[in-house]
Amino acid sequence: MGVKTNNKKILVADDDVLLRKLLNDLLTFYGYDVHCVSNGKEAIALIETDSYDILITDYLMPEMNGIELIKKARDIKKSLAIIGMSASEEERGFLAAGANLFIAKPFSPYALKNIIEEICLT
Repeated sequence: MGVKTNNKKILVADDDVLLRKLLNDLLTFYGYDVHCVSNGKEAIALIETDSYDILITDYLMPEMNGIELIKKARDIKKSLAIIGMSASEEERGFLAAGANLFIAKPFSPYALKNIIEEICLT
């Protein structure tokens, strides 16, 4: 069983239902408060109404891609830590849009945990 070690709230935006479930289970195990949505519009609605510490977003999603989501999220909450994730080479686009870090899919659970811990310390 995971150990609740912090109270960080993470919002995950990805249209892949299996990956959302995996990330929800993994991040909950690591002690985070996790909420998952399937597209950028849903993510923006939650960022406007709730307080998240970290946004993890995929690039390719219906309604709004990850780059657009990052730009809008930055306008709403400048201090939001953002991690872009993609199987394609979108790192430069994510970082230019305002993401703090990028992780390439597929990634190991340990690599994601390290990135989240790094972003929480900055």
